Amino acid sequence: MSRRAKRQARSLETRQVRSAEAAVANISILEPSDPVEARIVRARKLRAKGDRRRALVLLREACAYDAWRARPHAILGALCVELGLREEAARAFKQASWLQARAGAERRAEVTARLLDELLDAA
Repeated sequence: MSRRAKRQARSLETRQVRSAEAAVANISILEPSDPVEARIVRARKLRAKGDRRRALVLLREACAYDAWRARPHAILGALCVELGLREEAARAFKQASWLQARAGAERRAEVTARLLDELLDAA
């Protein structure tokens, strides 16, 4: 095999490896291995398509799967406000705020508490 042919073969192999690595990276971005994050991603896609009820179910599952994580509770609260489920939204925001404060994320806890206050004031 000539030098040129060997170089082309190596170049092709390198491109294939890079392409495969990029594909794996894209898959991990689209579907995280963390089950809570996977549900959040799927819920956001459903919400974008207009299927807010199924998104609500997925977010409730995410909250139940890991009750100690604030992020799904905050996102659930926002979706509940959008759907007019004020009581559930208030519970979700309250839980998210408490979890954020407990984790030391004071600014996030303040923002979430403000959302809760605005929701309660509007009622």
